[in-house]
Amino acid sequence: MNELRNTPPTRTSGERIWRNAFFVLSALMGALALVEFDAGRFPHGLGDLGAAVLTLSMMVQFPFVRAIVKAGTQASGQADALKRRQQLLEHAAKLRADNPWAHHAGRAGWTLLAISLLLRAIGVG
Repeated sequence: MNELRNTPPTRTSGERIWRNAFFVLSALMGALALVEFDAGRFPHGLGDLGAAVLTLSMMVQFPFVRAIVKAGTQASGQADALKRRQQLLEHAAKLRADNPWAHHAGRAGWTLLAISLLLRAIGVG
């Protein structure tokens, strides 16, 4: 029996801190959205809800951000930079494949923010 197949990947302390911070931030933004909706400020509530969804989508991005920081700190030539860029693109594609919900959540968050700004611009709320 392969018991390791269903176990989640091990996470570094930095990744745990990253995930917890974005989880708490998304909960705070969600609560703020509820307060805004209750106060009748619909556009503001949509914006806060969009920010909450965006922060949830960022929870799984720590490995990619770490790879970007690591690639940025290594001095090298043009050929090596192109190779690292390709590795980063492959890494991003793997993260999207492993967490398809994050991409959809990110798009939903940006959409909610855009609707919020549009409603504020036309004077709703």
